[in-house]
Amino acid sequence: MNDIRREKIPVSQLDIGMFVSELDRPWLGTPFMLEGLLIEDSEQIAIMASLCEYVYIDRTVSVGNHFTAPPKDQVAIKPDGAIIRISSSTKPNKNLASSKSNHSKEKSFSFFDVLKEIKESNQNSAPTNGKNGSGENNLMFNAQTNLRNDNITNSVVNFENDSFNEKTSFVSQIKSDFTNFISALPSWVGSQKKLKSSIDKNALKADASKNIISDDGYRITIFETAPPVEEEIAHIYPVYEKSQIATREIFEALAEDREINLTNVIESITNMVESIERNPDALIWLSKLKQTDNHAYNHALNVSIMMMALANFMAMPKKQIKELGFAGLLQDIGKAKISPELLHKQEKITAEEFNVLKKHVDHALTLLEVTDNISGTVILTISQHHERIDGSGYPYQLTGKQISLTGQMAGLIDTYCALTSNKVYAKGVYNQLALEKIHALRDTKFNGALIDQLVQFLGIYPVSTLVELNSGEVGVVIQQNSVRRMLPRVMLLLNPDKTKNETPATVDLIHSPKTPTGEPYQILRGLAPDSYGLSANNFYA
Repeated sequence: MNDIRREKIPVSQLDIGMFVSELDRPWLGTPFMLEGLLIEDSEQIAIMASLCEYVYIDRTVSVGNHFTAPPKDQVAIKPDGAIIRISSSTKPNKNLASSKSNHSKEKSFSFFDVLKEIKESNQNSAPTNGKNGSGENNLMFNAQTNLRNDNITNSVVNFENDSFNEKTSFVSQIKSDFTNFISALPSWVGSQKKLKSSIDKNALKADASKNIISDDGYRITIFETAPPVEEEIAHIYPVYEKSQIATREIFEALAEDREINLTNVIESITNMVESIERNPDALIWLSKLKQTDNHAYNHALNVSIMMMALANFMAMPKKQIKELGFAGLLQDIGKAKISPELLHKQEKITAEEFNVLKKHVDHALTLLEVTDNISGTVILTISQHHERIDGSGYPYQLTGKQISLTGQMAGLIDTYCALTSNKVYAKGVYNQLALEKIHALRDTKFNGALIDQLVQFLGIYPVSTLVELNSGEVGVVIQQNSVRRMLPRVMLLLNPDKTKNETPATVDLIHSPKTPTGEPYQILRGLAPDSYGLSANNFYA
């Protein structure tokens, strides 16, 4: 029986309306750059034919006559439908002028308003004695928080039943008898087939869409889009600030040899997982806009958010998503035991200094031995986040299937965040360059199928990417579109003559808004960060 979500066909049978879910080769290195493409014209078919012999089609997200609804239990068989509706909380913008006027009517605030509020919050929260204040006086975010306060979980969560009563001996076994410990672990085969078997795609599809039956018996699939990113930022902003404070307190406590309290961190992780389920772009934006002057705090939160967002994209269980977020925050806590001079050294480090730096994993495991509410998954992930499948990692030089999926995810995200973030000794690189560097490590340092998942998750135009449109305007991607990743929401920052747009409008490319000359907006190319003097820190300036 054919799998309608993964139907193999020769490229000669490709047709407009089919959704290509996989190629017979990696997506990276093709003009498409990401997994998942809705065929919309014959040119795309020609490119596919020049690259591949066969592809895999997902009928459940194809359109027109190529759509087939996923089977549902205890539902009478109805005629197959060919109607796809895209549900969105925003209306199509016909042109730039109308988008400006509709914008103020449809929402109480825009993404541009959010940027200005965050700027004011950053100014009002200037670091004092190395500590960042809270932006809770912010009116927009307070109003949103008061309205939605009932949705924020205030209870402390211990990751349900997965906390280890034998945690100390578990950590000790990792450190003292790793050979026996590894032999007792279930094997994790480093292949695409094995990786994908751990991803609950059915759950992902069930969450992303719902099916109804029309009066004439046709099945209609409605794909729900994420809420506007500006609304989710306003919702999750207070939680993010609390997360920053909690992360800072952990690092400060460790530096002063005080006992760490994870209660606030666990509460924040729980709330951030809920936000990521609604719209992962919001927290990713906040991690870029609410940077502190401490790289360690910033990196820990960035890794935590990106790991949770990737795990959510891969449809992993919610409990495991929380654990990955927790591991992301804590995986570098051992660096608190390493001198700041070495951590921030701008010159090339020596082999002896690198051996000292590698000890931060051992330091982290030692700290976790005396910390409550740490699950086995969190400990294992932290212990493996610097291992690499070719055995070149540390501290145990594990290879292939000896490294858990969560350990590989932690290493991959840690590498991506390190490449794209600014440090005192190096400037972060552009997303495309970071992916190229990671792709060069395919099947040597990281599993190739896992890299494909990261590329698909990020897309070719991740949030905060600067793009030039066919109108000559320059914009920033503020929100991804989960159905058509090449058609994101874009805020227009510069006019066609590259002068500053004083009242930036937002266009949602999935609705085919028109340029001032009447043509549909299209992205011509991505731009490097800081192009035309633009950066995430001055979009609102």
